[in-house]
Amino acid sequence: MGGNELYLYNPEGEQQPHVHELLQSEGDHPSFLFEGSSSPGPRVIEFYAPWCPHCQHYAPRFIELARKVIAREPSVEFHAISCVAHPGLCKSQNISSYPTLRLFREGSYEKIDAKTNTLNVDEIFNGLGFTDRHFDKDGHITVDKKTIARVVPFRSHDVHDAWTDAALSFLFALKNGIFMTNGPLGSKEANALKEWLLLLSKSLPHQMNRTHDLIDSVLKNYDRATISQYHLDEIVKEVGHSEPVYRWRTCTYGDNNMGYTCGLWSLFHIMSVGLVEYNRHNTRSPIPTMQASEILRNYVEHFFQCEVCRLNFLSMYDTCALDGCQRLSNQASQNEADWRELPLWLLETHNDVNARLMKERLQNNKDKEEPPSAWEVQQSQWPSLNACPDCWRTDNSWNEQVMFEHLYATYYGGAPTYIRIDASEYTDRKGGWSCWRVSGIIMLCGAILLLVAYSSSRKQKKRRRR
Repeated sequence: MGGNELYLYNPEGEQQPHVHELLQSEGDHPSFLFEGSSSPGPRVIEFYAPWCPHCQHYAPRFIELARKVIAREPSVEFHAISCVAHPGLCKSQNISSYPTLRLFREGSYEKIDAKTNTLNVDEIFNGLGFTDRHFDKDGHITVDKKTIARVVPFRSHDVHDAWTDAALSFLFALKNGIFMTNGPLGSKEANALKEWLLLLSKSLPHQMNRTHDLIDSVLKNYDRATISQYHLDEIVKEVGHSEPVYRWRTCTYGDNNMGYTCGLWSLFHIMSVGLVEYNRHNTRSPIPTMQASEILRNYVEHFFQCEVCRLNFLSMYDTCALDGCQRLSNQASQNEADWRELPLWLLETHNDVNARLMKERLQNNKDKEEPPSAWEVQQSQWPSLNACPDCWRTDNSWNEQVMFEHLYATYYGGAPTYIRIDASEYTDRKGGWSCWRVSGIIMLCGAILLLVAYSSSRKQKKRRRR
């Protein structure tokens, strides 16, 4: 990530007037967290990740909260720490979810945990020991954001875009989302990660060659990979991913920080459609849909650090939302219609998230206070009516056959005229036919034909001379 993609509160290299962003150049030992020569004042600290959607939504609220508090008590400091820019610092502070808010009283290094959804001016002053301060409703959190589009349309993308973004997010997760504390992974985390990698090894398309190689390498060296982030990074480097450049293609809308979660959803969708493809070729031992969904659920629980996103997903799954407990099964089925329930259920879950995020965005935009209309809710769903008009019926329900075919084309199979396979990133694995091999055979055949034609021409000229 570039410098402007490491931070939410210092995107253009300029500090916010009310929130101090800890920069990489300032090191991992700030005086407001560690004892030094001077005694720190009262302070509020947010630990976050710039790719976390809830962190992005919360940033303007944190800035406004800082402005209100500092206006009443200038001695209070507000700090923000990006755990992408300072992974070691966040691990030393045992940050396991984003965003994490902590209060520290004047001269004290004893943390007081706070919650983003309830923290307001009164609670900050009470937590920091200003018990004599009382404010009216104006002291609570408000949001002052610029008017934004009510519904952000989905951008069209092809299967190659989905593979690229999914591969980037998989790599980013290995380097930033596995070890959130110092020390080796616990047994639950280690088992959850291993099951996830084994599922991906079976379900990802073989064209995602570099991702398969990375998965194979981590599994081959799994005991070493679970010791520490350093050991995992060394395995990643051995496969050729020393200094990756994260540039996601879709869902960023000009903000590359949004790419990670979008690419992660792409990885989930590719896995779910890939399970159908895997079962088609392994009918004697198909993977049950609920077995795959449980593996996905456990991965999200242990390794997706956007707290609100994680808790919402787990709540939906554990309460059998969208009839998941009936649609998915632990029994191995020979019926493809049963296998398709996993990608269709996952898409419906994702669309529920899309609708919720849209409503949150409208609530945070005070110039657009009216609730979303039924049309706006439909427009927040994937795929859009323009991208796949036959996927939707007139009552906004799905044509499940067409919807699955669209999912398959977008995330796994693709339409032949739209697939663009970059041989440097996605060559076929273990004896498959890459585009370079096909091109080489065509060129060789052409050369042979030219040689035969040339030889025939020479023989005819010799006969004429005789």
